[in-house]
Amino acid sequence: MSIRERLSGNEAVANAMRQINPDVVAAFPITPSTEIPQYFSSFVANGTVGTEFVPVESEHSAMSACIGAEAARRKSNDCNICKWIIINVGNDLYSIKFKTSNSNVFS
Repeated sequence: MSIRERLSGNEAVANAMRQINPDVVAAFPITPSTEIPQYFSSFVANGTVGTEFVPVESEHSAMSACIGAEAARRKSNDCNICKWIIINVGNDLYSIKFKTSNSNVFS
């Protein structure tokens, strides 16, 4: 019989990220996901994963780092829990693509 281990939700997410082994992880620890980059940084520190861990200063910075990594054809992951950031960054990308100036995300 196998041994079962009890994990918190954040620790389970960090373990899932370990299995994915992304090339870049941009982390802005913000409640309630603060533990995810903490757990994952221990995997980076002990060499379990070959990931470039990028501590950033905001949710926008984290998304920008991930967009840059994806543009360079690298697997990336973001440790934020902010749902609105994807909509706002998506709106910016849409505005840039169609050369409109109706985006007010960074104002």
